[in-house]
Amino acid sequence: MNDHSPSFCPVYRAIGMLQEKWVLHIIRSLLDGEKGFNELARAIGGCNSATLTQRLEHLETQGLIQKRSEDSYGKLARSVYSLTPAGQELQAVIQAIDGWARSHLHAQEPAHA
Repeated sequence: MNDHSPSFCPVYRAIGMLQEKWVLHIIRSLLDGEKGFNELARAIGGCNSATLTQRLEHLETQGLIQKRSEDSYGKLARSVYSLTPAGQELQAVIQAIDGWARSHLHAQEPAHA
């Protein structure tokens, strides 16, 4: 689809990409710095490894995260994930959500998954 066509809506497309379950949790966690797969899984909590793998692969193809292998002597290579510059730009989105939530949501209300 041509980005200049009348039917292209960048907000609709961005929301479609970011609304997938765990995506914003992954990005928020990686804003603190690079993490290995298991460290990332613990940081976001509650996401099974198959789903996390799928989300990470999707975010990598979208250019929001990058993966590198870290060799450990005598051990299997460890995958380490970090945000790309495009992924880091989502910090403003996360901060806007945080600001809105602090103003409009109460601590005693449970979060809905």
